[in-house]
Amino acid sequence: MILTVKEIIHETDDAVSVVLKNNSFFNKIKYKAGQFLTVKIPFKNKIEKRAYSFSSSPVTDKFLKITVKKVKEGLVSNYICNSLKAGQKLEIEKPAGSFFIEPDKNAKIKYVLFAAGSGITPIFSIIRTVLEKEPLSSIVLIYANRDERSIIFKKHLEDLSQLYADRFAVEHILEKNQNDASNYHQDLLNEELTTDILTKHDLQYSDGKYMMCGPPGFMEQAKKILANNGIQRNRIKLEAFKADFVTSSDAKDLLSNVTLYFDNKKHTLDVPGDKTILQAALSNNILLPYSCRSGMCSSCKAKCVTGEVKMIDGHFLSDDEVAEGSILTCVSFPKSSTIGISFMND
Repeated sequence: MILTVKEIIHETDDAVSVVLKNNSFFNKIKYKAGQFLTVKIPFKNKIEKRAYSFSSSPVTDKFLKITVKKVKEGLVSNYICNSLKAGQKLEIEKPAGSFFIEPDKNAKIKYVLFAAGSGITPIFSIIRTVLEKEPLSSIVLIYANRDERSIIFKKHLEDLSQLYADRFAVEHILEKNQNDASNYHQDLLNEELTTDILTKHDLQYSDGKYMMCGPPGFMEQAKKILANNGIQRNRIKLEAFKADFVTSSDAKDLLSNVTLYFDNKKHTLDVPGDKTILQAALSNNILLPYSCRSGMCSSCKAKCVTGEVKMIDGHFLSDDEVAEGSILTCVSFPKSSTIGISFMND
């Protein structure tokens, strides 16, 4: 599917929003607040696919919008931030992802949302959707950044907090802070500060519906804070960013012989213990299915039929699916010397 770039909006020094024209009524792209869009960019006779969350809201915005932050040496993110222009065409795949909300006008939910850096992107879509379609619900956003200049959607968040003063509040946590407003805190995310923020907004830990998006370290800290206060993992919805950089360090010296059964073909390759199955396959020009590359969709779902792999925490699969041998190759590292993996549609 091809979409036209309508506008490029520079949000911060290293992040842009790409506004895309949606299709006509009969071919209109539909998505849920919090989901992502996969873009396909040709580079040197190869298609690079990357998943970027919608920052637009499906209930308030006519156009589609994704927000992209530059990643150091990131091929696609740097191209989008530096070179993409209005009027260009982008090839996309249909929206996907399990991190979303479906608003209910009768719901009365106390959302507590954690975001860090570009992790605000799907959270922003959710905020705008809830404020528009759940008039009885309220939101407290805890948003961490390096400094005030790096806050994506800063003005939009300020406007929303004024327009919906009785239902929406944002608390900024900055490593370097020069703003003396009461909702700006110079700190890193920690339990004492989180408790103070909830108390400020008359919330108990047990009150909240928790959603979070950001780098793995940030989310591990947030989950630890919530666990210390009685919030079990099944009460938290999360979206992982930058899972590509997670490595299985306990198996870094392993070299596993992996056999992939895909598309009625058999592929054999050696995979080091600090590479995911998907990373290794793509490096060997084996075009496996994938989309988000962070364990948040099921595009790369397969079964481990022999041997053993290690999946990072926070993935999309249920405990029952994992028990049956299902894996997501984008977040699975080899753990045994030989492994056999079969894709579900074979």
